[in-house]
Amino acid sequence: MSNLSALKERHEQRLRIKRLMISVLSQGLILLLLATALVFNLLDNVSPTQYLFLMFTAVITQSCFWLVFKTNLNLRFNDPSLTLLQMATAIVWFSLMISQLPDIRGSLLLLYVMVMLFGIFQLDTLEFVCAGLLSLVCFGAVILFDVVRINSGMTIQAPALNISVMQWLILASAQAWIALFSSYVRRLSERLKKQKDVLKSSNQKMQHAHDALEQAMQQLDEVAGTDDLTGILNRRRFFEEAEQRLGDSERYCATALCMIDIDHFKSINDRFGHQAGDVVLERFCQIAANCLRTSDLFGRYGGEEFILLLPQTNQDSGVKVSERIRQAFAEYHFEQLAPGLHLSLSIGITLHRWSEPLEATIKRADEALYQAKRNGRNQTVYQSGAERLQGQMTPKSS
Repeated sequence: MSNLSALKERHEQRLRIKRLMISVLSQGLILLLLATALVFNLLDNVSPTQYLFLMFTAVITQSCFWLVFKTNLNLRFNDPSLTLLQMATAIVWFSLMISQLPDIRGSLLLLYVMVMLFGIFQLDTLEFVCAGLLSLVCFGAVILFDVVRINSGMTIQAPALNISVMQWLILASAQAWIALFSSYVRRLSERLKKQKDVLKSSNQKMQHAHDALEQAMQQLDEVAGTDDLTGILNRRRFFEEAEQRLGDSERYCATALCMIDIDHFKSINDRFGHQAGDVVLERFCQIAANCLRTSDLFGRYGGEEFILLLPQTNQDSGVKVSERIRQAFAEYHFEQLAPGLHLSLSIGITLHRWSEPLEATIKRADEALYQAKRNGRNQTVYQSGAERLQGQMTPKSS
């Protein structure tokens, strides 16, 4: 969080320096215009010395501001942008320049307006009014300075007093209008900011609701694909995931499929009740899960029948896994049902052939399961399907 705050502060500091450069460029442009007027002898009352003084004061003031920003001293103030201080400095500097240029004083009053626009988005209403009053005071001081010099007998070129007063009134009217406009713009900005905050908050709530909905849908999907009693995949979800894995021809590999049936399960329900049968089913799933990999698919096919998909498994490996499950289950004592009670499994296993429908593989594994039952149960029977495949190909060769 502190790193983010530091990055944000550095970004804002760069923006403040850019705003300072706008002020520097503005004063530089004005000095360039004055220099052009001097070259063409358009300003009789301004000497090169006075021009150099104006340029020197501009360089000094702007350099001081630049140093304050570069050394981060501005961060100690309530307003790190120093907007009001920059505006006050510019107003005083413009007033000093206006006092030396009586011939174009009316046009130069626009400089006060330009300064006010600099702070229209940064200052509150009171600060903005103070900046406007400062410009009126400074321009009034320029007029008063002209009157004092004239009354003291100095021969100077200055506008008539009535014209100067009229210029001051025009400036006061302009500043009043700018203050009202600034207040309106600020209220509009605050309103837009509130609307933005409300919209941001609404978007966050919508995102949270969307995430919660996605999570709920995910949980519902997991519940819909899970057997209520055993917690493993139900038949529908097993078929979906098995079809997806077997249908990926680019990642296809040897895969074994097992059909598993708990021997004499009906007698367990008849003898001990359906709750005891549920205990057997749950215990079998726990034992089988301990013998499987995370990549194996294990699902309940229906009743006491279970189905198992073993990716990257050949005949020998598949039979070993089946036997490991069968032996682990056969060794378990169901003491909670009856002392010394053991149960057994019958398992049919086959290999899935590439591009073969899943139903065909299941049918072949189911045939192997029933062969295990016919052979006396508690065993694993493997059926390759090679004879069936050969029999299917024989008519084509005839």
